Parts: sequence; structure tokens; C-alpha cells
Amino acid sequence: MKTPAILGGESAFREPLHVGKPNLPEKKTLCNYLDRIFNSRWLTNNGPLVIEFREKLEEFLQVKYCIPICNGTIALELAERALCFEDEVILPSFTFVATPHSLQWQRIRPVFADVGNDDVNVDPASIKTLLSSRTKGIIGVHVYGYPCDYSKINKIASESNVKVLYDAAHAFGCEVDGIPYAQLGDASIFSFHATKFFHSFEGGAIATNDEALAEEVRLMSNFGFAGGVLDQVDYLGINGKMTEISAAMGLAMLDSVEEIREKNRQNFELYKEVFAEIEGANLIEPPSSMTKQNWQYVVARMDENRFGLSRDMTVQALRAENIFARRYFYPGCHRMHPYRELYPSASNILPNTERLSEQVISFPTGQVINEEVISRIADCLCDISDNADQIRHKVE
Repeated sequence: MKTPAILGGESAFREPLHVGKPNLPEKKTLCNYLDRIFNSRWLTNNGPLVIEFREKLEEFLQVKYCIPICNGTIALELAERALCFEDEVILPSFTFVATPHSLQWQRIRPVFADVGNDDVNVDPASIKTLLSSRTKGIIGVHVYGYPCDYSKINKIASESNVKVLYDAAHAFGCEVDGIPYAQLGDASIFSFHATKFFHSFEGGAIATNDEALAEEVRLMSNFGFAGGVLDQVDYLGINGKMTEISAAMGLAMLDSVEEIREKNRQNFELYKEVFAEIEGANLIEPPSSMTKQNWQYVVARMDENRFGLSRDMTVQALRAENIFARRYFYPGCHRMHPYRELYPSASNILPNTERLSEQVISFPTGQVINEEVISRIADCLCDISDNADQIRHKVE
């Protein structure tokens, strides 16, 4: 048994090990796309690589329309405007803060719903209790890539005559019940941020099967210019366009996406094997309804009573080992600024969210992680658990 670094032992890793270290495509593949940019001198404004990227995304996601956007947050804002979201929109608090920010930024009130008991996704029953005459939309978030209960959410939305937007930032290339996520609801957004399993440096996309909605998004994302004509503005818009350099990275990543998916799957299976031997570290596994996954996140719920330490103390001990695991998501958006001030009583109806946000730890995965690294992470967790009393005394 090794003495944990937090108690004076040597750190398990010399270099910091981070969650979300970027995956990379073949350098030669990217350079070929860069050559095309230099040869064309077309850098932005719906260039040939963006068009090619759009077409390949539509094929990959199995959706009629996919509009590349400069980032996932702007994609949310554009999709929300195209769906005529206003007044109040129901969404989970257990999500990345960009989701409610995209609403609040547009002076739309985010109404926070709870997650299900022992689930990471929004509870349809909680959504139903929050519906009112002011509700103009629902946002479901596929947390860690795991699917929302789309059938119940879509039924609630249909009965209430509101639109559904799915935040699929974690869920590129996923399917549930044989259905690609891009086909769920009225529209879905994807994030292609550098930390995602699939990325385009920075970027995002809006996917939909609704032709009118897609056209509205195209107009809004390019200042409202009709057909690219700079003296004809048909819509109130902003600049949400993706650049050619981001499209180049996206195209190169598409060539490597299945290889990265398989690497993630192998890592997940290794984590599952070693975590089975660590009492109190409960790996969150995909539901049986998932028919295709990207294995982007490795997340455990820590049981303090069985493991011996709280999640926060465990994270602190891991960081001393140079393992920068994340509390993903903590503390819940309702406890962040400005929502804690605007909606101070929100926590009263979010007991499952409060509990979950105190338990989860996200561990490193992706191309840079292998069997040896996972084994050492597991050894660190075992050593931390074995020395829980000493660590608690030192931290407290």
C-alpha cells in the first residue's frame, strides 16, 4: 500500500492528468484540409469546407439539416430564438451553466427541474409539475451522453403545445432505441468544444428535420442576409458562423471519430473492471436503451459511507496525486450566480440534483489514457480509501 500524496507520499503522476484533454486527428489529414484553405484563401462566410462539413454531419447524425455554428452556446441561443422560446423555459439544473445562460442572456427565465432519483437526467415528472401558462419551451440535456426520457418529455410537450430542444453537447454520435439523438424533439444542439470527444477546436451545430426551422437558423447565424447577399437583410440575426479552420478540424476529426469512440469504450470497460473492486466508487453506466454511445465520460458516484471520504475530500486527495478529476456538475446551476440570487428558493424542489452534485466525480479518458494509467488511478483510489481516517483528520 502506497502512502497517499496528500499525507506526504510521492504523487502517482509527475505531470497533471486532466479530464477533457483534447483528442486529435491524424496531423497529415488536418494539414491536407489546411492546404485547401491556403489555396482557396477562403477563411469564413460559408466556405467550401464548412459546406462539406455540414453535409458530412447530416450524413453522420442521420438528420435532414445540420447547421455548423461557431460554438455550442451560440447554437443554443439561435435554436431557442428559432423555436420562439420566451417568458419561461423548463430545463434541468444539473447541466453545464451555458444551458441556462443561453436563456437568461435573452431575458428568458430558466425554470429548474430536478433529475430523477438515481438518475443524471431531468425527471419528466418534475417537468410536469413546473408547467404553467408562462412555459414556452422545454430543454432536455443528455447528461454524459446518456439519453433523456425523450418519449415522456415529447408527450408532455405535445400535450402542453410547447417545443422541445435537446442539448446534446455530450452526445455526438449517440443513439437511443435505435434513434439518432439528432432526430429527437424539434431540434438538438451539439458542442464541438476542444474538450469534447469530437471537436472542431471551437464549434457547435444545430440539427433538425424541420426545413423552415433550419432556414431560420441559417438566416439568424449570418446577420439575416438572404442568400449571402450583403444588401438584402431578411431577418434579425447575429454572427454565429463557423470558420473554415474549425470546419477543417471537424472534417479531420470525422476521419478519426470511430477510432476515438473505440478507445473511449476500451477505457470505460477498464474503469468498470477496476472500479468493481473499489467499495463506494460506483461507476455510472449507460442505460440498456442506448444502442450507440461515444463513451465520452467516465463518471462515478461516490458513496461516502462505504468509501470513507466525501466526494470533495476525495477530489482533493486525487489532485495531490496530479489526477485532476472534476466535480462535473457541481454545485448545480441553481446555486451559481446569477441564479442563486434570482431564484433563491430553487433548491427546495431539487433534492435529487443537490444530492447528485455532491457525489459525482469525472475521471480522465480519451486518447491519452491507457490501461496502465487507469490501473494507477484505481490504486490511488484504493490507497485514499484505506487512509480515509488520516486524510479526513488532515483536511478538516
